[in-house]
Order: sequence, then C-alpha cells, then structure tokens
Amino acid sequence: MNVAKRLGALATSTALALGLGLTAAPQASALPADETNDFLAQLTATYNDPTGPADENPYDFDIVTKAVLVTGADKTLASLDTFTLFAPNDRAFEVLAKRLGLLDKNHRFGRTVDEKMVTEKIVAALGVDAITQVLLYHVFPAAKVTGADVLGGPFYQRLTMANGQKLGVVVLSRSARFPLIALLDRDGRFLNDRVVTSKIDVVETENTVVHGISDVLLPNL
Repeated sequence: MNVAKRLGALATSTALALGLGLTAAPQASALPADETNDFLAQLTATYNDPTGPADENPYDFDIVTKAVLVTGADKTLASLDTFTLFAPNDRAFEVLAKRLGLLDKNHRFGRTVDEKMVTEKIVAALGVDAITQVLLYHVFPAAKVTGADVLGGPFYQRLTMANGQKLGVVVLSRSARFPLIALLDRDGRFLNDRVVTSKIDVVETENTVVHGISDVLLPNL
C-alpha cells in the first residue's frame, strides 16, 4: 500500500476512534503523486499514533500529523501545488493544553508527552472546526519558503496563511550556526513562537517544505 493510501486509511480509523465523522482524503493531488508520497513519507518517517502508547520523543510531529488527518486538513494540503508548513512538535501541544487549563493544575512536563491524553483534551475542548482553523493557520499556501529564503529575505514580513489570516515572520539572527526565526501569531504573546533551529527544512520536496516550531500558532477564532 502506498503512503497516500496508508494515511487515508489511518485518517478514517482515527476519526472512528475519536468519534468524528470524516471520509478518507481523495487520492488526487495538485502535487505529482510521487512527490505527494515523498512528502508524506518524510513527514511520517518517525510517526507514532498518539492513540497508542507514547513514544520517547516529545519533539517529533505525531500530534500535528494526527490532527491534520482527523480534521481533513490533509485535503487542503493535497489541493495545493506548493506550500510551506510550520509544524508544532508534540511538546508544543502539551504546552497549549496546559495554557488552556486542560491539564491538571499539578501537571508537570516530563521526559515524554502523553500524546493520547493531550490530543483528546484539545479535541474535546476546541472542537474539530476550531482545530481545523488552527491547523490552516500553520500553512502558507503561496510558495515553498525554505530556511535560506527566510534568512536571506527581509527582517520582517507578513504571510497570508491558508485560513486567510496574517502571520508575522521576524528574523532575529542570520547566523549560519545559530539562525533564529520568530513567528508572530494572533495570541498577543510577543515572540513566544519560533522555528526550532534543528528543524528548519525538516521535510523538503521540490514544491513543499516543513519547519518544526516550538509552539502552536493561534489565529483569531
């Protein structure tokens, strides 16, 4: 089974597990089929299903991958011929759940993330529609923008994301060894979101690129 079909099946099984109505994403894509499969294979290379036992890596992209599938946001990605995706790591979603008051007041951040618990609490609190808007706010649909493009571009720019809202991008350091890119979302917390240095261009194909980020970007909902 190719990667696209495997993820379509996973999306359906995940929706059923969380009690969500969702049909599998269509196989057609604006990207060539081989590039679609390459992108998905890279994104899910270390994928661990959050509805199962937690893995040992709180800084991979299990929760955001699951969220993209259960909300159907993968259909939007499949319809684009090029895009840039800012992907929050699993710890970022745990931090969001804590900030939203969804975790026990005595919750402490540990070596791993309880991915299943965090995923279920965020889905239950926000609902699929709101989560879909949050996810689309992480997608820049107009171009593939690599780390080199950002670091070599203007100090500050505003991108129109897939949900129609603006995201600010600030280059704080152009150092080749310690590049620093901050993202200005709509939550009013200044410079709390950043691209993780080791996760710049973490996934890249001819027409797509993914940058790992430290926080979940929040639009106006």
